[in-house]
Amino acid sequence: MSSNILCGPCSHVNTQNIAQKWCTNCEEGFCADCEQVHRSMKVTRDHTLISTDDYRKIENVPVNLKCDAHGKKFDLYCKNHDVAICVVCVPSLHKHCSDVISLDEAAENAKRSTALEDLEDSIKVALENLKGFINNRNQAMKNLKIEEQSVRKSISEMRANVNKHLDELENKMLDDLSQRYENCKSKYGEVQKYLNKTEKEIKLLQEQTSQMKLVGSDLQVFLGTRQMNKLIHNEVQSVKLMTSTLQDYKIGVEIHQGITSLLENVDNFGKVKVEENTISLPFKDAKVDQAQIVHTPIGQSFDRTMLQLRQKFQIKDKNNNTNVRGCGILPNSHLLIVNYNKNKVIMEYSDDGRHIRDIPVSDKPFDLAIIDSDRIAVSYGGNNYMEILNINNKMVLAKVTFRLSCLGISYQNENIYILVTSEGIVEMDMSGKRLRTIGGKYAKGGIYHITTTNDRIYCTDYDNKLVYCCSMTGEDIWTFTDQALVNAREYQLMATRTCLLQV
Repeated sequence: MSSNILCGPCSHVNTQNIAQKWCTNCEEGFCADCEQVHRSMKVTRDHTLISTDDYRKIENVPVNLKCDAHGKKFDLYCKNHDVAICVVCVPSLHKHCSDVISLDEAAENAKRSTALEDLEDSIKVALENLKGFINNRNQAMKNLKIEEQSVRKSISEMRANVNKHLDELENKMLDDLSQRYENCKSKYGEVQKYLNKTEKEIKLLQEQTSQMKLVGSDLQVFLGTRQMNKLIHNEVQSVKLMTSTLQDYKIGVEIHQGITSLLENVDNFGKVKVEENTISLPFKDAKVDQAQIVHTPIGQSFDRTMLQLRQKFQIKDKNNNTNVRGCGILPNSHLLIVNYNKNKVIMEYSDDGRHIRDIPVSDKPFDLAIIDSDRIAVSYGGNNYMEILNINNKMVLAKVTFRLSCLGISYQNENIYILVTSEGIVEMDMSGKRLRTIGGKYAKGGIYHITTTNDRIYCTDYDNKLVYCCSMTGEDIWTFTDQALVNAREYQLMATRTCLLQV
């Protein structure tokens, strides 16, 4: 492609003028004169025009604006199948679909959708995982080198105690060691090469996503989000497959028992041993398996927010005495559930409803927050304390006591947020040190549950049937009320970016 973009209308009449603007709807450039005409026409005055410099930033972003099956421009969106379609698709593939809307309507506010945020999170988490995997392999390489050097030292020390008769055997031993070391090193190198390549590809997707978000149209963002989600999904699956069965090698040596006394009878210097252990590096998934939910501006209706039931299962309780107060999803998709009527345990279920185990805790839990795959934070209601636990070895990593009851609890960005009676929202670091207390209305009774996102806090007010949203410093953002929340105390809020889901 040439360095300059030509004006489309001018080129149509065999005149070459340099384009100053690019129409993302028409997908062609416009010079200054043609731009004014384009903006003035009724059918095109609502089109999005960006500078050609901005267009250059996104022209290579892999967003398909046309139907692969029919070659037509995408005009419609089928909610039933969550797919963009052209006018030809409707009678042939979607004539029985009841929820087909215009693509412009579907793409409205796409830049603020959770789908785009989820894509960015997926890329970010994938890169974080890759960085961790690369660091792990680098450390394994260093350990391998240390072990290789240790073996060399053992060989050299033994070699010092023998005479020239063992020179040939020593060289044979060192050659064997070097060959095995290089073999292991080569295998590590292949994995690192793949991880580095994948990291570059995902960083490219990250850059393209950022540029698309900054200067792309809603339509491009809407379609690009879905198409690039598929790309990042494929990359992530490939990395998972690669890192689920990695090989770790340990190099050692066995010195012949008779080498110091029976030099003439020994025909080798020893044996190089490579201990090969299969490990699986855990891939921490972003919680991105969600339908697109557009952020609803303050004062606007929530009618367009659609919820989808993913799974339903029965909590097993032989006494049929269930009172779920809190739940969380581990990185492996297992659910941790707090049954307030079941003493001193937290229940773990698989994502298909299979009971995995009961995790013992120190007292009757009120709520929990997931920190990572190993750690959770647990509040104990009227027992006036909270703990940070390792759910694998059952160790208590931190314990904080309060003057009165501690209720709902949430984790965000290395900090714990907990509702404490008569105090409000208490923010603590992972050691239990208090950082901030947000009092006011949050210190009154009736507020039982809390959840957080990167920049917001949400709480439920049981007595007044309200949902509060505030900033991390306690500044009010909005309040939601609905008399249908007849028992908001039993609703656990889970924030998906700035959209609320009741489960």
